[in-house]
Amino acid sequence: MKKLFQIALVASVAVIGGATKASADSMMIGAPWQAPCGTCQGSTYKLDILGLAPLDLVGGDFDTYRVALTIDTSAYNGGGTRIDEVAVKISSGADQAKLVEAPGGAGAWQLVTGGISSGGCNGSGSGFECADLKVVSLGGATLPGPTLTWVFDIDISGPLFSFESLDPGAAPSIKVRYVDKYDNKVGDLVSENVPEPGTLALLGLGASLAAIRRRRGQR
Repeated sequence: MKKLFQIALVASVAVIGGATKASADSMMIGAPWQAPCGTCQGSTYKLDILGLAPLDLVGGDFDTYRVALTIDTSAYNGGGTRIDEVAVKISSGADQAKLVEAPGGAGAWQLVTGGISSGGCNGSGSGFECADLKVVSLGGATLPGPTLTWVFDIDISGPLFSFESLDPGAAPSIKVRYVDKYDNKVGDLVSENVPEPGTLALLGLGASLAAIRRRRGQR
């Protein structure tokens, strides 16, 4: 049975190195909201829940959603040479998943259920699906430079997370690991929750108004 919470099938947010910023197609009021992003390393991360996948996964008991993670590495400043693992989470539970698209082709990667630690995909962390680069010659990309995209079909066994959630535990999230040419992790492990663009716009307006009030009070 299809779930009733399919009303928000298309949503996206960009997480930019040093700041979180609403996607360009969302309505902004005043200055864009910016918040600290200590792990972004200059790259821009965009998560899209594109909607229901064309076909539910064989053997899956729940709805299958198509999810795209796009990383623009043109401003990457972390010192690594490539990304070897990414993980996404759109629900508290993932029944199973399939990698549809990835840099160098989906065949250059393998899926591991769970999140990422400093050592790579670790098989823990409910709801996460991790793509692990297994064929460096196909999936590797010299950084900084290219825009990289991973597309997952994820059969979820829990509620679809909302970008509007104020609870960090109920918001979509991403993890990314950068490595050097020897496969050693470089810099911080990217681990960010992704809020809803409209909420960011309202927070930005609130922050701008608060700053104006502070300046007036000082005067």
